[in-house]
Amino acid sequence: MLRRIPMCLLLTALVASGSILAAQSRAAAPAQAKPAAPAAAKPAASAGAGAPLTPTDAAPLLGSWQIPLETPTGRLVATLVFRVEGGKVVAGISAPQFREHKITDITKKGQVVTLKASTDYSGALTSYSGPVTMVMTLTPKGADQAAWLDFNNSGFQIGGTAKKK
Repeated sequence: MLRRIPMCLLLTALVASGSILAAQSRAAAPAQAKPAAPAAAKPAASAGAGAPLTPTDAAPLLGSWQIPLETPTGRLVATLVFRVEGGKVVAGISAPQFREHKITDITKKGQVVTLKASTDYSGALTSYSGPVTMVMTLTPKGADQAAWLDFNNSGFQIGGTAKKK
């Protein structure tokens, strides 16, 4: 049985583990928590593999985005930044008090952009220890992006609207 993980702690662990795991090529998010909304009512995290996001395709996304999220433990505003490094699109996610965590697994299928990160987590934030995966999908919503985050394959899900800074 998957452990339920609160969003606030997941994002905290995701960005906090970035500096700890910098030597590894994997990314992160963890914790302990409350049930997610039913997966059937939300967009699918991945309906088949997309192609790597190219700098040309990423042009409208480049820059900084704020994603306010209402979590079971309160409001959290995450910052998602897209940039090009060495000809590849990369992203970084951070939250107040936490440094950016780099994400390199970014694909696009149709208009949907998918970011994936995973790591093994063990830390002081929660009693949870073990593998954690995050899949974030971004779907155009006018000038904004509908952001959907899925942790541990529906262990916890949350959505918000990403607005460009």
